[in-house]
Amino acid sequence: MLINGIEIDLTKLEKPLLLVSEDEELLFLQLLQPILEHEHIQCQLALSTRKSISLVRDIWLAMYKDREKLYINSGHALLYPIRLIIFEVVTQAEYFKRLSKKSFGDECLSLIYAIVLLQFVLRWIKERFSDNEEVYEGLKLLYRTTDDSVDDQSSPSREQSIGQAIAVKAIRFEVRENSQEFASLLYQTYNFLHDIESGEEEKETTRLPSMRNVEDTLNLFYDKCYTTNEVTVTG
Repeated sequence: MLINGIEIDLTKLEKPLLLVSEDEELLFLQLLQPILEHEHIQCQLALSTRKSISLVRDIWLAMYKDREKLYINSGHALLYPIRLIIFEVVTQAEYFKRLSKKSFGDECLSLIYAIVLLQFVLRWIKERFSDNEEVYEGLKLLYRTTDDSVDDQSSPSREQSIGQAIAVKAIRFEVRENSQEFASLLYQTYNFLHDIESGEEEKETTRLPSMRNVEDTLNLFYDKCYTTNEVTVTG
């Protein structure tokens, strides 16, 4: 499928971090496809690469099925340390848990929440490390399609493993040292989603059209709360 001008095979996403059934993986693809085809939502960071879309799936499942009752697939987690650290810092946050309570059991709402939440988080991380070449080297495949078609079954090179370890340590440190700001980010994201829902006069049964054409709203919201630079929240 052509996503943001790049061809990405949705049937070849990375392996899920959580223990998940084939039916649940199929459900995710069935929900995601119309969002992408009909441009119900513009979140180019969250939906830009195989890696970011795979992380959306992780967050979606944690919201839809109740994170506390799900188990990490330890074998898969070892393959994707950067996805794992982002998943952990997000799902341990209080406002993630609040969103999860609202979306529990609702596969469509969980997906919308997961996409928007990850859009804000990836933007926050990108701003922190885009000027740090050593860290960003390990993160770049979350944001760039370079080598995005590489078979993830193969083991990473020593250099890649070192780069990923540096990025994981940096993300963990940044979230810990800026815990109030990170919590505020998730709090504002929670409010953003709540305001959009509250502003709808009628919700369609699929809930997907409710997030159509929100790019400008996302950018204005993010710029007001977190940044004064000119980079847009959608990329």
